[in-house]
Amino acid sequence: MAEQYMNRLKNKADNSQTSERKRIANRIRQAREGSHISQRALGKRIGVSDKAISSYEHARSMPPVAILTRIALRTGKPLTFFTGGKAENSDIASKLKNIEKEIKAIHALLNTLSKNKDNL
Repeated sequence: MAEQYMNRLKNKADNSQTSERKRIANRIRQAREGSHISQRALGKRIGVSDKAISSYEHARSMPPVAILTRIALRTGKPLTFFTGGKAENSDIASKLKNIEKEIKAIHALLNTLSKNKDNL
């Protein structure tokens, strides 16, 4: 009985994630097509392949926040267009973007330290 209950909860969570992925995928396609940009052109403009764009649009994979932000900028849509327009989702996306920036800064610092170590 408990196992069936746990399976039902897992299925609900999986369905929720799947529908969220599909919604974001549809929004990416809508934004791209609304901007009259091909998958190839959009990919080139944001630094990914056309296959990656196709994968995002078919919900086979989810773009990182940094890529989703680039898609938003290139298509003229706010990030909330993709996240559902809810303030809480926008806050989460903003926090994730800041975390990605911090990770990049740490990575750059580590590279600099590594180069300096080699010079010693």
